[in-house]
Amino acid sequence: MRRRLVTSTAAIALASVLVLGIPLGLVEAARVRSDAESRLEREADAVASAIDDRLEAGQPVQAASLRRFVRSGHRVVISTRAGQHVSVGASLRGEITRVRSGSSQNATVIAEAPESETTDRVDHAWLLILALALGGVASAVALALVQVRRLARPLEALARTSSRLGEGDFSTRAGRFSIPEVDALAQVLDLAAARIARLVAREREFSSNASHQLRTPVTALRLRLEELAFRSSEGDPEIEAALAEVDRLETTIGGLLAYAREARTGESKRFDLTDLARRHAETWGVLFRRAGRQLSLEAWGTVTVTASPAALGQVLDVLLDNALKHGGGRTTVTLADDGARARLSVSDSGPGLAPDVGDEIFERGSSEGEGTGIGLHLAWVLARSEGGHLALAEKAPPRFELTLPHRT
Repeated sequence: MRRRLVTSTAAIALASVLVLGIPLGLVEAARVRSDAESRLEREADAVASAIDDRLEAGQPVQAASLRRFVRSGHRVVISTRAGQHVSVGASLRGEITRVRSGSSQNATVIAEAPESETTDRVDHAWLLILALALGGVASAVALALVQVRRLARPLEALARTSSRLGEGDFSTRAGRFSIPEVDALAQVLDLAAARIARLVAREREFSSNASHQLRTPVTALRLRLEELAFRSSEGDPEIEAALAEVDRLETTIGGLLAYAREARTGESKRFDLTDLARRHAETWGVLFRRAGRQLSLEAWGTVTVTASPAALGQVLDVLLDNALKHGGGRTTVTLADDGARARLSVSDSGPGLAPDVGDEIFERGSSEGEGTGIGLHLAWVLARSEGGHLALAEKAPPRFELTLPHRT
């Protein structure tokens, strides 16, 4: 994309230069030739005027007295009515430009100059136009590179965000780029990612809850069937078939439970939590600055965890969004590691929560403000899915803390 935009801009600039430069060069060449002929005419006229004065006074025409009227490198040939021929100036070779002038005493004056003098001036004019043309094309390419960088980087960022969404990382956000059209597209992409994240979390939570709720009665049914089989003196094929169906049902429930537990928003891997927090803080920093607030990151060294970067990124996004909408003042993201567990906390300088608010703030539908009560619940569920714990560490000023035990 970058190459195509730069190439097309350079081609347009070159076409403009050719359309304007070639006619300008032709006009300048004609002007130079006309100017050269005009100078020769003035030389011839000056010599003609000088010899008229001498001929009227009856004095002979002498080359020495006329040399001051002839430019260096030029020559003037004079033929009088009496048959006298006088040559003033340098001896010329090659192609010559000639201009004829007459006098009142019937003398003929021919001014001559080498053609190369005019050709050199024409060549200089063409070189100047060529230099200006190359400068114009270079300037256009430089401006195109700046514009391409401004346009291409947001589009590449949107492409990377879309790719991460396709890989299951619903915590990724496109950010803002101060380009209205691109920002509108990024906003739509962010809203879609948030909706998909909520739907996926709700579906997995339902699978987990359904699996847990079904496992208890199925276990009780198995116990009853095994007791009936034990009491029966002869093997009852119906009881054996029922036990087989119970086994199949338990396998299905186990698969659903494993899916709900392991099929997260991304695969678990070992990574630097500090780097993830820094990237998300850079993205959210734009929104905080637009709101007239500050967002800072405090981290000392590398905090390595084994979890899903997508899930933890979404937890951090929920906490930052909560701080932006309901908090106030400076917001700080802090990372620490005490050797046994990693800690990530988000705090702000707002008024905080009511004294009677507790862990129920993480329940679905619970909200202290005008929110939906889904965000914190989703973050709490994702934290548990990664083996961590999300809690309200302090109420005023508010501070939410995510702890993750180290896993091998």
